[in-house]
Amino acid sequence: MKAATKTRVQRRMEKRQALLLLVLVLAVSLASFTLGVIVGQRGAERDLAVKQQQTEQVLQAKVPPRAATPVAVRPVGSPSGESAGEPPVEETKLTFYDNLAKESSAPLGSGINLAPQEKPPIALPDQPIVKKAATQVAAVVEPVATSQPVTGQPKVDPQGRFSVQVGSFAAAVDAGKMKQTLLAKGYPAFMVEADLGKKGLWYRVRLGPYIDNLTAKSMQQLIERQEKIKGFVSRQ
Repeated sequence: MKAATKTRVQRRMEKRQALLLLVLVLAVSLASFTLGVIVGQRGAERDLAVKQQQTEQVLQAKVPPRAATPVAVRPVGSPSGESAGEPPVEETKLTFYDNLAKESSAPLGSGINLAPQEKPPIALPDQPIVKKAATQVAAVVEPVATSQPVTGQPKVDPQGRFSVQVGSFAAAVDAGKMKQTLLAKGYPAFMVEADLGKKGLWYRVRLGPYIDNLTAKSMQQLIERQEKIKGFVSRQ
């Protein structure tokens, strides 16, 4: 049997039906999407209106109820409220300010400061109180005995104008230690003060004095050779 062949008209009809079906599906999808958007917007507007109503209810001021007026209770026994054999009791109605005036102490947080109560004096002992004077302890520096002069050093002249400077310190204690060390080794060490203005007061350790520059120079070479101290000649 020969297979049935479709004509051009049938093919065109099938294409048109397929295209029409596709357009119909797109139209249904678009309508569903539009309907969903509209429903969502209405739901959002409804939720917003409910929230605004709740906010307005919270913000409304609530008027507190008035306090109930206290009712005086009379004892039972007679029409007038008085019991037989007992004198009538007068009822007293006190306001808040009357109660406040009758209280002996100010209530907490009222801001009322009461006068301070006087405390009894403290009993003092019969013996007088003796204050001990502060004792001042002065630092005592023990002098170091000077040993024999170093062999080969030049002669010191008290009238000399030259010396050998071997150290300069900002603290007098450090300068004194170096001076005592050199004296113990047999060197003619002494200490002088020098005011350097903004730098303050400095303390210099020197050897001598000597009669001239040449003698002081020989002492400079000796101290550098023996003690590894590099000094320089200074004029007094």
